[in-house]
Amino acid sequence: MNKLYGDTVTLYHPDAKAARVVRTVLHGVFCQQGRRELPDVNGAKQGAALLLVVPETTAKFGADYTLLPGDRLFLGEGPDVAWADWPGFVPAAVDGVGIVQYVLPMRLRGRLHHVEAGAWWSGTGTGVHSLTR
Repeated sequence: MNKLYGDTVTLYHPDAKAARVVRTVLHGVFCQQGRRELPDVNGAKQGAALLLVVPETTAKFGADYTLLPGDRLFLGEGPDVAWADWPGFVPAAVDGVGIVQYVLPMRLRGRLHHVEAGAWWSGTGTGVHSLTR
């Protein structure tokens, strides 16, 4: 196994039709947290940033896991989340939770190679907070 892909994350995907939250634990991924800062005329806006890379050799995108903007992820093995608890499962309320803002399936020689997903949020927010606003 590549040493770069030594992290574990838990993905959470809401299924509104079934009124449940699908929880998927992925081992062998790369996950990095950090700070993002965007200066503007009113001063710098800061927020936590997250980058997730899931190699196709770890899990098959669309078959083994679902990942869409608005889905949530937890660094490490996260708890089960009931449908009723979904609205409160946000970065401001739960340490280690991120809300996915973008998902980029990346190809190499015409085949899916890995998926990159990312997010940034403020510590006081209740959801996705773009630093460009």
